Amino acid sequence: MKTKPSPLPYPSSKEEEFRWGFDIYQPEGTPLAWVTDWSCPNPGWGVTPERAMEILAFQVGEDLSKIPIDEWLAALSMLTKMTYQIFYNTLQANLGVEKAAEIARNIGLPGGQMQWSALQSRFGSPVPLEKIIWYQDFFHILSGPTMRPHSWCDGKKAVVSRTQCTNKPPEGMDDNIRYCRACCDASLEGYMTAEPELLMIRVPTVGDTAKEPRCIHLFTYDKEVIENLPQNLKRRIPRTTRKMLADKGVRL
Repeated sequence: MKTKPSPLPYPSSKEEEFRWGFDIYQPEGTPLAWVTDWSCPNPGWGVTPERAMEILAFQVGEDLSKIPIDEWLAALSMLTKMTYQIFYNTLQANLGVEKAAEIARNIGLPGGQMQWSALQSRFGSPVPLEKIIWYQDFFHILSGPTMRPHSWCDGKKAVVSRTQCTNKPPEGMDDNIRYCRACCDASLEGYMTAEPELLMIRVPTVGDTAKEPRCIHLFTYDKEVIENLPQNLKRRIPRTTRKMLADKGVRL
């Protein structure tokens, strides 16, 4: 039974450093991770997104008992992803872009508070950095194989580099990224509301058109970790997050 995170190789290859986000947030000392290989950590991870979409389009045999559990779980994860997009499309069609984004934020903020409060009940407050990355791995596995986080920590920060995300819109729905970002940014602000000493940013992101390859979350209890970041990163912190960090005494 695994009871503590494992060391990750660092320095490593450029591909691995990109995957873990080491090229953006350099580890101090040896980085630690609970899940070190995301190729197949849970049922369903070996099924491609294309196959999951085929299953949702009923491209399966009539005997449902013959469908492997991996395919069921991959299809369920993809169904969740598509349900998000239908929800956002419906909000936008009925209420407009601005109101839809406001509702996405109103979902993310209390959701983040609720999740973090549950984490505090399990691990105390402030939640240790190594438990933050455990939580991120747990939550992303729970979301299914449309997630690909790479979570690690050192003595000062925890980092989650996502190369796939259930909330990221599929091709053809790229404009919905505005709602994904609104909900996710508010969720992180919910974390910081529940944990007064916690500081968080989400930089870089997948961008305004969802074409960038990853989004990276940074968690820390040391304001200098954020204050000492390069200006080109700090400039990309969302306005609402900037305000919250400023209220916590972080100089940007």
